[in-house]
Amino acid sequence: ETESFSISSQSSLSSPPLRMRVYSKITLPSNTSLLYFNFVGCAQFTILGSSFLSMRFTMSSIFAIAISALPSRSSASFAASGTTKNIFSDFAKSLSSLVQPPLQRDVYTVAITGSSGLVGTALMDEIKQKGSVCGKKCKIIKLVRGTDSNNDDTAEDKLYWDPTAPVALDPKYLQEVDSVIHLAGENVATSEGILASVGIRPWTDSKKREIIDSRITGTKALAAAVKAANIEGGIGRPKTDFLCASGPGIYGFDGIGSDAKDFDESADTSATTGFLADLSRNWEKAAGSVSGSGVNSRVALMRFGVVLSKKGGALAKLLPIFFVGGGGNVGSGEQFFPFISARDLARSILYTVETPSLNGPINMVAPTQATNADFTDALGKVLKRPTILPLPEFAVSLLFGQMGEEMLLGGQKVTPKKLLESGFEFRHSTITEALDSAINEEMDI
Repeated sequence: ETESFSISSQSSLSSPPLRMRVYSKITLPSNTSLLYFNFVGCAQFTILGSSFLSMRFTMSSIFAIAISALPSRSSASFAASGTTKNIFSDFAKSLSSLVQPPLQRDVYTVAITGSSGLVGTALMDEIKQKGSVCGKKCKIIKLVRGTDSNNDDTAEDKLYWDPTAPVALDPKYLQEVDSVIHLAGENVATSEGILASVGIRPWTDSKKREIIDSRITGTKALAAAVKAANIEGGIGRPKTDFLCASGPGIYGFDGIGSDAKDFDESADTSATTGFLADLSRNWEKAAGSVSGSGVNSRVALMRFGVVLSKKGGALAKLLPIFFVGGGGNVGSGEQFFPFISARDLARSILYTVETPSLNGPINMVAPTQATNADFTDALGKVLKRPTILPLPEFAVSLLFGQMGEEMLLGGQKVTPKKLLESGFEFRHSTITEALDSAINEEMDI
């Protein structure tokens, strides 16, 4: 049948009211939520929402389709411009038999890279304490580096992924995974050789290449696997979310003193400077490749502040120095120090998993900003030790080179706007609370 009608831009359609022709009608279930359908490999159909469904179709830029379905109506109409009635009539008949209600799972499954690291172990401890994710029993799969050939269908809690392959692992192994949480990456604060653990002159050219490959190449490979799983899973399969670590280094390293710019997630980071800024931009771009080309996967770019824990990271290296009274300001002490307790970081990651509206860049830092001097003073008070031995700028530059200039003498003033506006409540909002948690709270890891 053919008739003319108008639709308005009240939902995802941003254009003015459109004049179209109706060629075919199909019936859709009222609980249709989020569906994807590939047609003959050259077109992508997308249905979004339950109260107002919209579909767009593009083939050689000749025509576009839109579907409108209100709750009170039992059918939806294909509307098209152009002269392709026969194509749409056949397609409508096929689609009506393929559309199914979304698959529901009884268990929420997360797959984690870097599960043995500081953040990974804190996250698993948080999941264990919480007892559930999205109101369901949680299954954790550890993604361990290795070749995909080591995987088999009987594995319950471990899968191998290859960060050097174009696709990290066979997408079939991710079909039942609800979220992939990517935490793996080479430590940016260690060096090579016998002084690796203390980070003396860490950013050699070879070390930089190792850092870049571990983050960008590995992330592209894992994103490709998640994207393929979301495409191959079919219409009714819930999409696998991709949560990827990043860092506030993307904001540059000139957050020093009272003139420091305050960054939230809306900040333009395209022109910020430094090795970490360049690294983070490319890292997040690699993570974003999981979406696009008609695949609407949720991607969360988790910009971790300095994670405070006695189990590892910067604090674990500083504790012995401060215990013997050797602590003090680094450089001027006026550089901002974006931090977060390991507990709050684990909680914020899990909160992001359970909050579908959170996507894109997310600053995972404490809401109360602190400088290096604030950190030094608070750590001395928590440990009951003096902090009177500063580390001057020339010594930092001599010992740590570019890494010291960016990570120790530089800083970022960062606000966790998205977390706060979405309702997340921090347990350790101040530097003193975060340090007290880091030193005194026991985690079952």
